[in-house]
Amino acid sequence: MEILTVAYDPALVALSVVTAMVASYCCFRLADRIHGVRGKVLLAAAAVAMGGGIWSMHFIGMLAASLPIQVRYDGLLTLVSALVSILMTGIALFLASAGTASAAMLGGLLMGGGISAMHYIGMAALRCDAMVDYAPGMVVLSVAVAVLASGAALWFAYTLRGKRRRVLAAALMGAAISGMHYTAMAAAGFHAATLAMPVAAPALSPPLLAIIIAVATFLIFGVTLLIALPEPSLGEAAVALAEAEALPLAAAVGEADEPMLKIPVIDNKTTLFLDPSEVVSIRADAHYTTVYTQHRGYFCAIPLSRLEARLDHALFVRVHRSHIINLRFAKSMKRQNDQAVLFLDGLAEHPVPVSRGQVPKLRARLGF
Repeated sequence: MEILTVAYDPALVALSVVTAMVASYCCFRLADRIHGVRGKVLLAAAAVAMGGGIWSMHFIGMLAASLPIQVRYDGLLTLVSALVSILMTGIALFLASAGTASAAMLGGLLMGGGISAMHYIGMAALRCDAMVDYAPGMVVLSVAVAVLASGAALWFAYTLRGKRRRVLAAALMGAAISGMHYTAMAAAGFHAATLAMPVAAPALSPPLLAIIIAVATFLIFGVTLLIALPEPSLGEAAVALAEAEALPLAAAVGEADEPMLKIPVIDNKTTLFLDPSEVVSIRADAHYTTVYTQHRGYFCAIPLSRLEARLDHALFVRVHRSHIINLRFAKSMKRQNDQAVLFLDGLAEHPVPVSRGQVPKLRARLGF
């Protein structure tokens, strides 16, 4: 049988990679807030953003591939490929949110499996007068690329902190999605069929598929823009809710400037009261905070400045405008020019930035 040559449109290839990275950034931005009261909703939204981004990237990549024959896509299998991608992405994000290296590896395995399953189901939806076969070694390589890059991306997203780690995680995840796709396409061989292949109904033509992809991609970019905006009304409402729930606790403590006996956090619509001695660090996030123990992070609606005023100053030190740390968990410190990074026991040694003005004070508190 005649081997068909596949040509690629560079602009569409670039668009497919950008789509994968933007969808990944959107997903990780949402995933940062999963521990709040809307955790399940945000997890679902993150899964849709990532799963939809994987699906969009695949079919943009398919539109970028030009074959010298007419191509259509089975509507049912195209839908199934999107649903599989969203489901496996959601499970992977849920597992990886534990914030440990093993959780990131397991999440990467499932995420990579989801990317691969989406691709090959999407390829099975291809309807054209050609037979498709695959080089086994390249198929294995494509899955390995997806799994390893996904695991690295989830590790960066859930175990590191800082402004750059989300961008780096999104870039790695985008590389996992697009790298898997184009490696798998290199594994595929298209052979012209001697007889016309039957096309199952309903079938999607490339122009119709392009419209669907454009809408999906527009929504992903739109969601990214919306979640990047500040949420003052939500933050103020959350603060008010937490303060109302914490009134009995405040009454028990007494004066507002006395150390807090417990820190109220919210997990799955339930208010938990953490012992301050269990808290490793606290990070500001807009109008609320994330309180970290050695095992995970919790949503807290009390602003960082209010927590700083109420915590025991013998143990808790504000080392950065967005970070308070518990000195008991200090493990090591590394200088970076005039600033520093403090490593704490806990999630992946819990690195925390230390601002330039706080470095001498922290050194003095730690006795060196």
